[in-house]
Amino acid sequence: MTYTFKEFFNDVVKKNNIKVLGHHFSMRKIDGLTLIDRKGQTSLSYEINNPSVRQNFTKCHELGHFLLGHQGSFFTEVTENQLSVEEVEANYFSACLLMPDIVLLSKIFYQKLTFQEVANSLLVSTEALSIRLIDFLRYLLSEEKEQIKNIVAHYQSGNSSKIISVFARYHDFIVQDYQSYEPSPKETAIYLLDQKSFITDDDVSELAKLEFRKMITSKTIGTWAYYDRGETIFYAWDKEKLTEKEAYQKARNKYYIN
Repeated sequence: MTYTFKEFFNDVVKKNNIKVLGHHFSMRKIDGLTLIDRKGQTSLSYEINNPSVRQNFTKCHELGHFLLGHQGSFFTEVTENQLSVEEVEANYFSACLLMPDIVLLSKIFYQKLTFQEVANSLLVSTEALSIRLIDFLRYLLSEEKEQIKNIVAHYQSGNSSKIISVFARYHDFIVQDYQSYEPSPKETAIYLLDQKSFITDDDVSELAKLEFRKMITSKTIGTWAYYDRGETIFYAWDKEKLTEKEAYQKARNKYYIN
């Protein structure tokens, strides 16, 4: 599994026109900033003098503020500000995006990667991976925190038997939890449009509903319907890849092919 956070991060940034910048404040250490201006334009920035793994955590942290809908127009990530609800949530979001449960299962249980190999492959620091594993094992197990820290410490020192045993015990639970997620019709439509730029109600049946078409119509997504001889094809297209005329022609072609 070659997962990293970058594909998801870049996709969200592009679709929401978020500006990503580097910054440096010589007088005060600010790891990350999220700013939303009066026009609703969002920008996030990160300390350019930090190691790349720290920059990655900050980028995901700041994106978390945006996707979690935190109220406010200004967020700063500094060491002394980590106990607010918003910062705790953004930290957890970042850790899960960088190191998802199912990916940890794959790399540790199936691929038998070392602690350092997992950290390197996911572009995270050893500290971030250690904290993430401790939090994840506390979620799975009923043991005391010190016992869980011991499992992670053994893994970090080169002994993976204990942590592999935990993943073996909870393998089915982790997989089922991953498979139980079903994307919403909107998420499905957006994903398919990203893949093939044109979809119809055969791909996403909700396109036949007016309210759904209104919900997904935007600056980058168009929706319409092709009607002929009592039959209607509802469709949507990616405006950045197809013109309205091209989308209409695709719907017309589909009608005659059917």
